[in-house]
Amino acid sequence: MSRILAGAYQILAQSPDPENVYTGSPCLAQLPSGRLVASYEWFRPQPFTETIPDQLDILISDDGGNDWRKSATLDIIWPSLFVVGETLYCIGNRRLSREIVIARSTDGGIAWSEPSLLFAGRYHNAPTHVLFRRGYVYRAFETCPSIERGNDAHKLEGCIVRDDDTVGRSRWKSLVIAGDLRQDLLAPSAWRMSNHVGFPGVPDVLSQRRYQASSADKVVEDCFIEGNIIDARGQMRVLLRTIIDGHTTGGIASVCQLEDDGETLDYRFIQFYPMPGAQCKFHILYDDESDLFWTSVCLPTDSWQERDPLRAVGFASPPGNERRILMLMYSLDALNWFQAGCVAMSDSIFDAFSYAAQLIRGADLLVLSRTSQGGKNQHDTNLITLHRIENFRELALNLTPSYSRTTTGN
Repeated sequence: MSRILAGAYQILAQSPDPENVYTGSPCLAQLPSGRLVASYEWFRPQPFTETIPDQLDILISDDGGNDWRKSATLDIIWPSLFVVGETLYCIGNRRLSREIVIARSTDGGIAWSEPSLLFAGRYHNAPTHVLFRRGYVYRAFETCPSIERGNDAHKLEGCIVRDDDTVGRSRWKSLVIAGDLRQDLLAPSAWRMSNHVGFPGVPDVLSQRRYQASSADKVVEDCFIEGNIIDARGQMRVLLRTIIDGHTTGGIASVCQLEDDGETLDYRFIQFYPMPGAQCKFHILYDDESDLFWTSVCLPTDSWQERDPLRAVGFASPPGNERRILMLMYSLDALNWFQAGCVAMSDSIFDAFSYAAQLIRGADLLVLSRTSQGGKNQHDTNLITLHRIENFRELALNLTPSYSRTTTGN
């Protein structure tokens, strides 16, 4: 029987009003001093989703994550934290306008600069991986479709299309931005943006075409979003969450490739690739010591079950958007993934451990989750929980192949 790796968890945040205030966008970072920094945001259903400022809470811990205290609030949504030297950065989006913005803290997450505008326009992402490579810092975004034809046509994650002329055709486009670490990262001139890559669409053999995109049924159009940029054996790739037919087809990631000559960011779609849990947001982390990529993903159990019985009991979204089982996986190439074990799970279809962010601290892996336990449903979560997987590297098999004709068995 498989054991649960981190079923006991620490609650870092709890909604004061689970019917109307939800948790989101968990992220972790560590400063050279050893201080841990956690961020998460509060969001609300339409029409109040982004009308309240300072939705993002910053917590800090100076004892390895045992005790936490709130240090700041920021007016940024969908952010990633990253550290350059002794300086902490938060990059994400501005409320309502969705412009790409960045803020900086030089005192360990207590005082922050005002968010600085990097790119005008409408963009989207979630707390995904930030890559450092050859003097640049990279982060993926996607263009965010306009919501001028109805404020309730857009949800926090994914695009729910209500107009007949756009159903079935994704308007999301993936892109990458790069910041020059030799310059002031709060200055727009320090950043470049790649070309925008449209979602190629999926062949009919990958989809039953059971669901029409609909806000009432919380069915998202086919799209790729929330990309993770990584360096895989010298190649920069972006692996994106891929939603197909309202999550009916799960476990498919979109793979793009980026090349940077220092002036131009050349970005293109490569292929779809099977990746368990890629129908929901994931965060990929590379570990030097194990020479492996790690991620935590939500695995659905019965994505072909009938929708009506779930709808009758109040389950949000189609059955493939189940989020109650969070699995830890590892990979040599960030394409072929092996299961290390179950981080956490619940028997209730309404519960969730999702949108997990990971941070390596010594021999342990810290997992910060957007969690629903007794909340409204699996999407509108009521908790932010911290899970600690001790000696996580011991969970991995040795995947490095031998090129000798002599084998050593197991």
